[in-house]
Amino acid sequence: MASYVAPVYDEEKYRQGINTDFYKNAADQYKQQAEQQRATQLGEAQKQQQSALKQAYITKLQNQKRLNENLAQQGIRGGASETANIKLANQYGSERAAANANYSNSVNQINQNIDRNIFDYQSDMDSRAEEYRQNQANARWQAEREDTLNEYNSAVEYWNNYYLDYYSGTKKKNLNKELKKAQKLLANATTAAEKIQYEQMIRGIRNRLGVIRNK
Repeated sequence: MASYVAPVYDEEKYRQGINTDFYKNAADQYKQQAEQQRATQLGEAQKQQQSALKQAYITKLQNQKRLNENLAQQGIRGGASETANIKLANQYGSERAAANANYSNSVNQINQNIDRNIFDYQSDMDSRAEEYRQNQANARWQAEREDTLNEYNSAVEYWNNYYLDYYSGTKKKNLNKELKKAQKLLANATTAAEKIQYEQMIRGIRNRLGVIRNK
């Protein structure tokens, strides 16, 4: 008897046309939001840098003023010594360097965090999209398996009922001729549908012969 043959799982075939735009759009939206966060955080970092540089300059002026006032109180004219001025300049330079270094570190950290978050989220969406494609492909395959099984069972049932009815009144002499004919047809059958039909044809004939024998 022709047995049911399930469709072979071909992942490439069943994956065709599966839409994963949801995951792509989610990744694009996340990246857009992350870039907005980057711009905001970089802007805040720059404000902090400018504030620190401004404060360093103010501190420099205050220290210069304080130094001049102290010299005046001591009755020293002609301004601060070269050593004192160098000290003030070095302090100002150190504060500016610290402000710029802090800004550079902040920028690097912000970019690293944002880039890592974007990469991680994109990777997560890619994994989810792939899992979705695999699940959908498998579901399509299972649905096709069920459909083909139903078609197989329906064909068997149809031809079984058809030939049971068709040969229900046939005489034994004619049945023997019909059996040889059906067996020949089955031997030459090339498709599953033909095999199912001729097998049920033979079954119908033999069922009728059995009925005759039992009378």
